[in-house]
Amino acid sequence: MPTIGFRELVEPTDVEALAVGARLADALQVQAAEREESVAYLGLSYADLEHRLGAAEAAERYARFGRQAFLPLSVLERALRRFQPALVLATNSPRAEQAAIESARALGIPSLCLLDLFGIWERERLIRPDYADALCVLNEAVRAELVAAGRPDEQVHATGNPAFDSLRDPGWATQGAALRRAAGLEDLYVLLLATSPEPERVPGIDGVGDPRWPRRIEQHLIDVVRANPYLALWLRRHPSEPTADEVAALAHPRIRVCGPEVPLHAWLHAGDEVLVTVSTVGVEAALAGRRVTQIRGSILDRLSPYVALGVADRALGIDELRHGWDQGLEQRPRGLHPEEPASAPTLCSATDRVLAVACSLQPSRKLGR
Repeated sequence: MPTIGFRELVEPTDVEALAVGARLADALQVQAAEREESVAYLGLSYADLEHRLGAAEAAERYARFGRQAFLPLSVLERALRRFQPALVLATNSPRAEQAAIESARALGIPSLCLLDLFGIWERERLIRPDYADALCVLNEAVRAELVAAGRPDEQVHATGNPAFDSLRDPGWATQGAALRRAAGLEDLYVLLLATSPEPERVPGIDGVGDPRWPRRIEQHLIDVVRANPYLALWLRRHPSEPTADEVAALAHPRIRVCGPEVPLHAWLHAGDEVLVTVSTVGVEAALAGRRVTQIRGSILDRLSPYVALGVADRALGIDELRHGWDQGLEQRPRGLHPEEPASAPTLCSATDRVLAVACSLQPSRKLGR
């Protein structure tokens, strides 16, 4: 599919914004995107923040929250006016996707918001009847919670998440078994730790996070595996985190780093138990039938109550990891499935269900340039 980035939205009058974007890009700890795109995203988003809040408050919010302070409404309105889409489809992510949905409403373009997980952190905006024309959610439990919180029943659809449809492919299990066999871990109980970045501060959440939290968990598990000859560990860092070269350098036969050249779904099937903090990998692992353990202690804990929502089998604190496998090593396959929406019983995938909802939306008026 053709794609459009922030750099395609740059206009001749954005010279000052791009200069600011270049300074902000230079300060990034992880250079994950192409520089031209990073400069455009940071510069245009900061210019929007400054325009809406004023220079002093924009600087204060960016100093506290970094990119989490952004809501680039003027940039996304520029995109919608230029390309005049028939529909806006976005996830529940903040910043640009939230701005796309809010700008679509202002311009009379129908919009659909697809929730990746449970919609807890963003609950306040998701229950607004004017935030997107339709919500597509993971399962009936999430739908019921949003309706109970005030969202009109007819606007919320239990579709599942298209991102997880490919987990059904039996080829992932075959590939995972091959990875395990090639690593010589067939007779061991294999843990897969999927880390995710820990923010220091999050708007709307009290407390201060520890950016070293994922590395502390890694070290605890490395110590656990070294001490237990029946355990092995795959480490899979989030793509926005630094590569785990120091772990690979240990050259320990039972401690391996997941390479980026192999898709995540194959790695999920290469282990017996998946450990996460608040990563969506936990949901994918549950859907793949893996046992899931959540490690509590993140500043984002309350946004991902995985045990209560049936995603994780158990939750452990970091100090409990040392004894987490003392009672035996067992795999307990499980599943997590969305409810079939009554309006479309013949549709077999989340992709089909979401598209059916999208096709039912109609524009409210012609978009002006």
